[in-house]
Amino acid sequence: MRAKAKHWVNYNGTWHMQGETFEIDKADAEEMKLYAELIEDEEPVADTQADEPKEAVRRGRKRKAETEE
Repeated sequence: MRAKAKHWVNYNGTWHMQGETFEIDKADAEEMKLYAELIEDEEPVADTQADEPKEAVRRGRKRKAETEE
């Protein structure tokens, strides 16, 4: 089971900062609800679009030479 820390948490002698996710035992889940959001283990869903490189976003105005064509 995974947990996402709500604030600095010391779990089994290791400090985890706010927003960090880390593994916990299911036996500790009830107490960790006070200090972290619990994340149930799920099968990771493969995202087919994640493998494709994204096209760079062009921002701003076009160059003057490009607009006069």
